[in-house]
Amino acid sequence: MNYTHLTCLLLTSPLLLHAAAPPPPNEPPPCVSTHDINRVSIRHIESKGLGYNDGYTTLEGFFVPLSALNTRWVPFLDVRGHIFNNSKPAANAGIGLRYIESRVWGGNIYYDYRKTHERNYNQVSFGFESLGRYLDYRINGYFPVGKHKGSLSDPTFDHFSGNSLYIARKQELALKGTNAEVGVHIAKVKGIDFYSALGPYYFANDTKHTFGGEFRIGMDVRSILRIEGNTSYDHLFGWIGQGQISLSYAFTPKKISRKEKKGSCSFHGLVRDRAFQRVDKQEIIVVTTQKKKSVAINPATGLPYVFWFVDNTSHSQGTYESPFSTLVDAYNNSDVNEIIAVLPGDGTDRGMNAGIILQNGQKLWGMSVLHALPTTLGTIKIKPLASVMPTVSKSSGHTITCANNNDIAGLKIINTASSGNSIYAINRVGNYSIENNICLYKNGGTGVLFQTVTGNINILNNTAITLDSSTSAGIGITYCSGNVSISNNLITSIGIRAELYSGIGVRYTNTPLSCSITGNTVNFNPDINANNASYGITLNGIGGQAAKNVTCLIADNTITNFHSTSFAQGGMLIFLNGAVYTTLRNNNVMTVDQENAPAYAFQNLGQATTSQINFAPDNVGGVPVYTGFLSSEAPPPAEPTFTNLHANKIPTAPNINVIYRPVKPISP
Repeated sequence: MNYTHLTCLLLTSPLLLHAAAPPPPNEPPPCVSTHDINRVSIRHIESKGLGYNDGYTTLEGFFVPLSALNTRWVPFLDVRGHIFNNSKPAANAGIGLRYIESRVWGGNIYYDYRKTHERNYNQVSFGFESLGRYLDYRINGYFPVGKHKGSLSDPTFDHFSGNSLYIARKQELALKGTNAEVGVHIAKVKGIDFYSALGPYYFANDTKHTFGGEFRIGMDVRSILRIEGNTSYDHLFGWIGQGQISLSYAFTPKKISRKEKKGSCSFHGLVRDRAFQRVDKQEIIVVTTQKKKSVAINPATGLPYVFWFVDNTSHSQGTYESPFSTLVDAYNNSDVNEIIAVLPGDGTDRGMNAGIILQNGQKLWGMSVLHALPTTLGTIKIKPLASVMPTVSKSSGHTITCANNNDIAGLKIINTASSGNSIYAINRVGNYSIENNICLYKNGGTGVLFQTVTGNINILNNTAITLDSSTSAGIGITYCSGNVSISNNLITSIGIRAELYSGIGVRYTNTPLSCSITGNTVNFNPDINANNASYGITLNGIGGQAAKNVTCLIADNTITNFHSTSFAQGGMLIFLNGAVYTTLRNNNVMTVDQENAPAYAFQNLGQATTSQINFAPDNVGGVPVYTGFLSSEAPPPAEPTFTNLHANKIPTAPNINVIYRPVKPISP
C-alpha cells in the first residue's frame, strides 16, 4: 500500500462513518458536559509495542476553551511527552476540531517526534472520528517526514551459500501506515465506564509491510483512574501484549446540567461527553529494522571472497552445501587469495593426511573457532560451524607450508616426520596470522617455524606439543625482519618420555626487528632428565654480526619446571650481540635446580656494541647470572647497561665460578 492508497482511504472514511451513523434528531439547546474538560494525566505502559521494545511513561495535557461548553464546535489542544525506560524521548502535539450533533464528528492533525539510538524521527499524523453514545469509529494515518532512515550498521555475518559468504547490515527506519478502530462503550456502572475496541492496522516502507489487528479493553473510574490492556498481532512484530495505568487531574470544575436525569439532556449529555475524551491513536512512531545483504568483498583484491569447504564425510563440489572430501581437492581447485574452510567430518585425519602447500593470500581455517574476516564494509566475525577441531596431518616433510600472506587458524596440525614442522615458512614476504591451532611434532621438529621471512608475524593462542624426547622446539623465529608478536601460547609435552628441548626462540641478524613475547606459558616435563641445552625463552644474536634496530619486549610469561645440566642455559636466555634493547617485565620462572639452572641467564652481552636491558622490578624466579663472553680472553668491548635490578623479587646472585669468563653475577 502506497501513499495514494492511504490518502484515498483516509479521505473517504468520513463518508463511511457518516453512512454508519443514525440520522440526527431535532436537538434541544446544547447540554453542559459532565466530564472534566481541561486535564493533565500521567500514565505508564508496559512493555514493548508496535515498533518499540521498551515501556514508557507519559505526561499529557488535554485543553479545551471554556467557550466550547455551550457550542456545538469543540476545538482542542493535545500535548503528550513520553520517556522510554531506556531514557529515550518521544512527543506528540496535536490540534483538532469536533462537531456535536447526534454523534460527535471530528478531525485532528498531530506532529509526532521520537528519538532512538540511531536518529531523530518526525512524522505528521491525522485522523477522522465519529463518536457516539455506544459506538465509536476512528481512522488514523501516519506519514514520516524528513529523514526517516538511520545509518547502516557495521556488517555482520549472515550466511554461506555455494562458495560465497553473505554479510548483512541493519538499518533502522520509520514506517508509514494507517489504523482503524471500532469502539464499544460496554456499560457505565457507579461511575466506572467499561470500554473495548477492535481494529486493523497496516504499516509499510519500501521493503517491508505488515497487516495486523489490535484489541483493547479498559475501564475509566470517574475520569480519574484509567486501566487498560491490549494485544495485537502481525507477522513483522509478532504477538504483543501491553498494560497501562493512568491518573488524571482536572482543573476545570464540573458543571452538571439541570436536565441530566430527565428529558433530552440525558441522551445528549452522554454524546457531548465524547467531545472531550482523548484522541486514541498510535502515539509512538513505528520504527523497525531491515537487513541489507551483500556478498563479502575482499578489500585486498576488490573481488568477492571465494570459500572452498572440506568435510571428509562429503564427496562433492567444495560448496557449503556439498564440500570436498579431501584437502587435496581443495588444493587442486583453489586459487590465490581464496579461503579453504575445513570441517571436522568424522573427527579423524582421513582425507586430510597429505598436508598442504598454501598459495599467496590464502587462508586455511578450521571452522570450529571464531574467525574475523576483513571486508570492504568492515570486519565481520564468523561464528564456529562445529564444536570439534578438524585434524590435518602429514608423515613426511612439513604439514602446512606457507606462501606469502597466509592465515592459519582453528586446526589440529600433526607432523610425525623426523625434523618436520607443523607450520613452516621460509624465504617469504607478507603478513601472517597463526591463531588458535594445536601443533603436534616429533624429534627435531618445530610447532611453528618462520625462517628469513619479512613482514608482520602474529602467533596467538596456539598450543605446541612435542610428542617425544628430542631436540624439538615450540615456536621458532629465525633471521626474520619486521614485526613479530608471540602471545598467549602454550608450549608443552605429552607422555612420560617426551621432553621439551626449547620453548620460544628468536634468532636475529643485523636486520631491523621488533619482537613482542607476552603472556606465554612454557611447561617442561619434570620427570625427564634435564637436557644440557634447554631453555624456555631465548633471544639469540648471530655471532659476528652487529645487530641494529632490534627491540624486544618479554612480559607476563610463565616458565615451569625448568631444569638444565648447563649453567650456561636459563629459563630465559638472553644471548645478545649488538645494539639490542630488551625489556623483561612481570615474568615468572620456576626452576627445578636454581644452582645449575638459573632463571635468567645473560650471555655475550655487548660483543659488538652496548646492549640495554630493562630488567623490571616485577620479574620473579631464581638467580639471574651474567656470564659475559664464551671466551676466557679479552673482556667485552662494551659492558651492557642494566636498569631496575635493585627492585626485583630475586635473590642476589652468588659468585659462581663457571667455565665462562669473565663471570659477572648481577648484583643489586
